[in-house]
Amino acid sequence: MKERKITFSERVYQIPCKNYQEAAAAMDDMIQNILTDNGLEKDWKGKKVVIKPNLLARRKPEFGVTTQPILIEKAAAYFVQRGAKVTIADSPGGMYSSGILTRIYETTGMKAAAENSGASLNFSVKTQKCDKFTVIAPLAEADLIVNVGRMKTHMLCDMTAAVKNLFGSIPGLQKAECHAHYPQKKDFCAMLVDLCLANAPMVNIIDGVIAMEGNGPAAGTLRHVGVLLGSANPFSLDLLCAHLMGFEPEEVLTVDTAVKRGLCPATVKELTVIGSDPAKYRKKFKRPKTGKSAQLIRALPASIVARLKREKQPVILTKKCIGCGECARCCPVETIRIEDKKAVIYHDKCIKCYCCHELCPQKAVAVKMV
Repeated sequence: MKERKITFSERVYQIPCKNYQEAAAAMDDMIQNILTDNGLEKDWKGKKVVIKPNLLARRKPEFGVTTQPILIEKAAAYFVQRGAKVTIADSPGGMYSSGILTRIYETTGMKAAAENSGASLNFSVKTQKCDKFTVIAPLAEADLIVNVGRMKTHMLCDMTAAVKNLFGSIPGLQKAECHAHYPQKKDFCAMLVDLCLANAPMVNIIDGVIAMEGNGPAAGTLRHVGVLLGSANPFSLDLLCAHLMGFEPEEVLTVDTAVKRGLCPATVKELTVIGSDPAKYRKKFKRPKTGKSAQLIRALPASIVARLKREKQPVILTKKCIGCGECARCCPVETIRIEDKKAVIYHDKCIKCYCCHELCPQKAVAVKMV
């Protein structure tokens, strides 16, 4: 694995962008500023640069689930024009194979982004050991990872931005193994921080032009915020993202963990935000349906929690379910079956990771009190 190291800067760039044309025009300056903060050389000839988008699932760009392709195209073009060997790579949710990657690249607009920028798409499913993790080979072998995600709420982690985007470095269904190994939210979020440190993305950019609120990362509603955000430090960047979404740092456990480990400042006031005033863009995002009640339950004594009979669980909306089996394939504890052409969840083994909700192409999984 190539040695990379995060610069734990408190500098975050926030550029007002009404639309993606303005965001695309701002990308070159954003990347250059972040590279300067990292103290990186300007000559990228022959270096391996990997652009890491969020390709959660096979969704068209207009649904706001995946990274906007024009941002990936501009990031890739920046380094291609400077002589780098640029690859666009991610491990989406579900199976990880060259055939599935081909379809996802085309649907999400990544194929066009690669063609327009001169970058390559990753079709290899090779993996490599990265610290205590196994990650997809392009990221492990990169001289530089450019981490480009979207600002969204998240059913399990409350928010997904720069840090959570690196979960896509875990290959295919090994993500399910991570959920099974870390069934508690606190432990899972601590693992995400470790994973981000292991990957060490040195350029981090988040699309806050059009974000997602509610039941993200795939079934929420789009919300215009109007900013492009970036930093050398993914943890500082996530601290600002959480603030813009109306979260306190302790409400997002990846942010809370990073603060407690000293990976970023404790408050937004301690960040150096360059470009525009965060107060002008702060919104009160609709929380995931698990959010507030789950936080209250976590604060209760264990003895009381054990006596609670009702809890939030994923449930199948049978009228929407087409029996495709995607939920069963992605379930880390294999507690979903396809019976009579419909998915059935056996809740006695469910660990409430919400992978089924996240990856269902029909939005046929809801999260309700049962």
